Amino acid sequence: MIDPITALSVAASAVSSIRSLMVAGRDASSALSKFAGAVSDVNYAADKAKNPGLFASLTGSAEQQAIDAFTAHKKMQELRKEVETLVMFTYGLDGLQEYKDTLRRVRAQRKKTAYRRAELKQAMITWLFGGIIALSGIFGLGVVLYLMGQQQGKW
Repeated sequence: MIDPITALSVAASAVSSIRSLMVAGRDASSALSKFAGAVSDVNYAADKAKNPGLFASLTGSAEQQAIDAFTAHKKMQELRKEVETLVMFTYGLDGLQEYKDTLRRVRAQRKKTAYRRAELKQAMITWLFGGIIALSGIFGLGVVLYLMGQQQGKW
C-alpha cells in the first residue's frame, strides 16, 4: 500500500516548488504533476483505511494506517486549497478548471495502473499465506492420522 505520510511529504515539497515557480513566473507543471500524484495517493490510502485487509487487521496496523490516512487527508485538504488559490491567481478560473480536470485524469490513470498493481500484489500475498496455512494444516492432520494408525497397528 502507498504510505500516506510519504505522499504528504511529497505533496508539501511540491506545493513549495509550485509557490516559488509561480511567483517567479515560470512553468510549474512538473510540480503540479507531483502534487496531483500525491493527492491521489493520499485519497487511495484513505479509502483503503476505511476497509483494511485481513493481514492489516490481524497485525494491528489497521488503526495506525487509519490515523495516518486521516491526518494526511486533512493536511492534504489544506495544501489543495493553497494550490488551487495559486493556480486561480496565476491562470484564472479557466486555468483552475483545467487543473481540476487534470487531477481527475491523473486519479483515474493511477487507479487503473499503480493502485491495481498494489491490490494484485496484496491479493497474491494473502492467497499465498492462506495456501501455506491450509497445506500446513492438511500435513499436520495427515501426520496425526498416520501416528494414530501406527499406534493401532494398522500401518
